[in-house]
Amino acid sequence: MLPNILQLMTQAIKEKRCVAVRYHDQRQIRVLEPHAIYTDERGELVLDGYQTRGYSSSGRPPPFWRPFRLKKITAASVLKETFQPRASEGFSANRLKYQNGMVAIVQDNRPAFVYPAQSTEMGPHLPEGLRRN
Repeated sequence: MLPNILQLMTQAIKEKRCVAVRYHDQRQIRVLEPHAIYTDERGELVLDGYQTRGYSSSGRPPPFWRPFRLKKITAASVLKETFQPRASEGFSANRLKYQNGMVAIVQDNRPAFVYPAQSTEMGPHLPEGLRRN
């Protein structure tokens, strides 16, 4: 693994920014939304990413989830493009594989529901002379 790959991926997860990577011995680029870095059952660092575009060695067209072994990422670049966690596509920070050896995980800081701004007055506006203060 390149020395800065872990640092770059952790930064991208924290900032919810997409990354462009070269994987294994392939020259083609893959663009992904990094969601979690954890240690797998063999003690290797793994990145769970949602690949949105780019090369797929299986020929499967993106988008899809895929684990990436950090030691096989040969080049990486953090992009300006941002993303929101993909809960509706199956991402959950509560997965069993994340319970041991978590390094970084994306956080969804958006509230589940926001009440619209409310006025302190109810009903139609009263003419100036009839308002109670």
